[in-house]
Amino acid sequence: MSSLASQLKALPMAEAANNDDGLTGTIFATAPYLKELADRNADWLAEAMAQTPEASFARIIKDMVEAGTEREEAGLAARLRIGKGRGALLSAIAEIGGVWTARETTRCMSDLADAALEATLDFLMAEAARSGKLALAADKANAANSGLAIFALGKHGGQELNYSSDIDIVAFYDPHLSVLAEGEDHNKFYVRLIRRLVSIMQDRTGDGYVFRTDVRLRPDPGSTPVAISVDAALSYYESRGQNWERAAWIKARPCAGDISVGNQFLKELAPFIWRKHLDFAMIADIQAMKRQINIHRKVGEQRVLGHNVKLGRGGIREIEFFVQTQQLIAGGRDPDLRVRPTVAALRALVEGKWISAEAANDLEETYWFLRAVENRLQMLRDEQTHVMPETQEGVDDIARLMGSVSRAAFEADYRAALARVSDYYAELFSEGESLSGELGNLVFTGSDDDPDTLETLANLGFSDPAAVSATIRKWHYGGYAATRAAKAREHLTELIPLLLKTFAESGNADIAFARFNDFLTRLPAGVQMFALLRNHEHLRQLLLDFMSSAPRLAEAIIHRAHVVDGLIDPSFAGDIATSDTLVASVDAFLADARSYEDLIDRARIIGQEQKFLIAAGLVGGALSAEQAGRQFTALAETLLARLFASVRKSFAERHGVIDGAKVGLLGFGKMASREMTLTSDLDFIMLYDVPEGSAGSDGERPLDVSTYFTRLTQRLVSAISAPTAEGVLYEADMRLRPSGNAGPLATSLKRFRSYQRDEAWTWEHLALTRARLILGDPGLDKLVVSEIAEVLSKPRDRNKIIDDVIEMRALMAKERPPRHTFDLKLLDGGLVDLEFIAQTAQLLEGAKLDCPQAPPAKVLLRLAETTILPQGERLAEIHATYAAILQLMSACLVDPLKDEGWTPAFRELVARRTNYPDFARLEADIVVMRRDVADAAKAFYEAMREE
Repeated sequence: MSSLASQLKALPMAEAANNDDGLTGTIFATAPYLKELADRNADWLAEAMAQTPEASFARIIKDMVEAGTEREEAGLAARLRIGKGRGALLSAIAEIGGVWTARETTRCMSDLADAALEATLDFLMAEAARSGKLALAADKANAANSGLAIFALGKHGGQELNYSSDIDIVAFYDPHLSVLAEGEDHNKFYVRLIRRLVSIMQDRTGDGYVFRTDVRLRPDPGSTPVAISVDAALSYYESRGQNWERAAWIKARPCAGDISVGNQFLKELAPFIWRKHLDFAMIADIQAMKRQINIHRKVGEQRVLGHNVKLGRGGIREIEFFVQTQQLIAGGRDPDLRVRPTVAALRALVEGKWISAEAANDLEETYWFLRAVENRLQMLRDEQTHVMPETQEGVDDIARLMGSVSRAAFEADYRAALARVSDYYAELFSEGESLSGELGNLVFTGSDDDPDTLETLANLGFSDPAAVSATIRKWHYGGYAATRAAKAREHLTELIPLLLKTFAESGNADIAFARFNDFLTRLPAGVQMFALLRNHEHLRQLLLDFMSSAPRLAEAIIHRAHVVDGLIDPSFAGDIATSDTLVASVDAFLADARSYEDLIDRARIIGQEQKFLIAAGLVGGALSAEQAGRQFTALAETLLARLFASVRKSFAERHGVIDGAKVGLLGFGKMASREMTLTSDLDFIMLYDVPEGSAGSDGERPLDVSTYFTRLTQRLVSAISAPTAEGVLYEADMRLRPSGNAGPLATSLKRFRSYQRDEAWTWEHLALTRARLILGDPGLDKLVVSEIAEVLSKPRDRNKIIDDVIEMRALMAKERPPRHTFDLKLLDGGLVDLEFIAQTAQLLEGAKLDCPQAPPAKVLLRLAETTILPQGERLAEIHATYAAILQLMSACLVDPLKDEGWTPAFRELVARRTNYPDFARLEADIVVMRRDVADAAKAFYEAMREE
């Protein structure tokens, strides 16, 4: 690559220079600070101009880092200040000349700050070692081993530092590391260290200063020292952290010192920054911050003369807020949004479908344009200013340094940039115009009814407007728990016109209002929910649908409002049917777990959320019943696998492992056939295989083989089923293990083999026909599949099998009679009869059917294809209808077998999702279906008997 001088001459900016000294002359004539730097570093500049800017800058950084080996503070300070000045001069010339852009300059300024901090900390640690204050050897006394992490916040953290900016740093130390000599006080040592560091960085000498250094972004700066322990910092953020601090920590990075301490702190702080649930309630805080900045700085409308390029309307801060707000809202769910640089975050928002590529491109281009303007303002006199000149002559200087053909052209570009930002910012933070003007008068203050409001309510379809008005006033007075918080009532005030419009469009405003009022009476807190409903029209409609036809989902929202988060994700409709996406979402959420206990809680949180989303997809029509069954099962398998892995790891830390052992979970029932519903239990048993002669585990507390796997199973069942503050994940049903509840919780493969071959009852072999190894160690799957296949292929007494099946069905009808006209599982001719046909066929005709471990519907189709049971195709269609209805019953109704849940709205939903014109037609067809199943079962069992 050619030298900087030759690169400058080849660029259009050089042609604009109209003096004898060329482009650099123009720069120095316009910017006094750069002229002063050039005079002070004339010989160096001549040498630097003969090299590429990248090579020159690398030498500057190298010399600054090596300055940390100086023995005297004066030597360190001089080298750092000279390096900073040269780096500033080089980057200014390269950027103004067009060789670099603001992107490169801001990165270089950040690198200068990092190098200066690291060198200063190296120097101070070496000095402390010579004073006997450290437990470290002299050659280890450096920044990297200091136990102190220095975090860069703001633009420094994002490696996009202003040309003449303060650096905002925070310093936390780990008192548990063996850094200090015995008897040294951690707090005193690190506080003195940071005070010295700040002084070295910002005190002015004949060589200038390095960086003005601000440490006020630390926790509670009015009452805490300049360095605190990581434990104290975490305690503060977890208990008292504010939304503005969350925004500040988005860009935070360990920039100097003990980076491993810094990275560990950020990992532990992640739940504070990146909330588990979407956080639309914090948007109001961001808006308030912006308004406060505008008021404090007297920032006005868009203009050029005197406009604040950072804080003004359409300025840099609005782009940052645009990005950071959406990162805070969704970063807890989407780790890809957890990036520091503003432009990188814009790209991540595009990938996550939160903004369009066009918006990202516009904002990226505008961001770097405004950053370039900001840099030039600061290059003039090394002032930390963001305000455009108040005179046209001053704007002329900025236009000239920007390479614009004229001041008018620059002003046009500047105004266009501000307008673009304002448009996107207003779109994100738009509070929307009140709908009351569209609907009519809506006033609910005071104690008396407003006549115009009553008229509006009547026009909306409410039969008793006065009662509605009185109820809404009760909401405003904080009459319910959900409306007691002032912020909740603020959101509700804006939300009421939108809600009333939604109620009116439902077809029955009175019923819709009554249901929402009932919902509100039981909602424990309203801020988050009201904020969500304000921002998302489709969510208001969905909530109304849930209240009318899916009370279980409405109850889920009441108790865990965060479960609706996923419904507003832009990718929800496309991703809900994709198992890979579901697994990725679960894994991403669990990855932030900080402990085994946290993993248990997180599994319940993501499990409840994903169950809700699958059920919502089923109710809304995005998922068929079959797809929902697969997704419920994929979720269960993923959570089971992740919890089992964690349980095994934790268990092994205490009890060790059994050399050569293989272990797996064999699933039964709907989990095995991938037909789970929202309320399904997990039916599985634990199988293990150990080498002959195994004595037991090898840990600190060794266990014999049987005890080891029994306790491992107990730990797993507890991880799945134990109630925590976040609820219960799944109930575990292990009755299908050998000898049922009387047998051990874990079964050896050897015992499983002997039991299935010699002792198992017919019903246990029926269950085995669709059993599936859900997860297992390598090699175990083949053993289990082979064993099941061998058991199921054994010669059988056909008549005995059929007699057993018929007897079992009769016993079930006696002991578990159906409790509702739509108890489609247990009714005569119901789902159990279809499953018994399929399972019996697998036992007696498995070789001919050739579909081992297949779900019932596929077996029924194979019965038709092989002519074993001609009605098989009809039975498969009936199975699909039954399964769809049962999926909806499970997803929507708290108690599906009680009539109160079977509202007209729910009945209409069931008819719609099963492709019937109305519920009455479906109800009539169910009677016919049951008869067809009963007749087919009778014919099948007779045909299967041996003559």
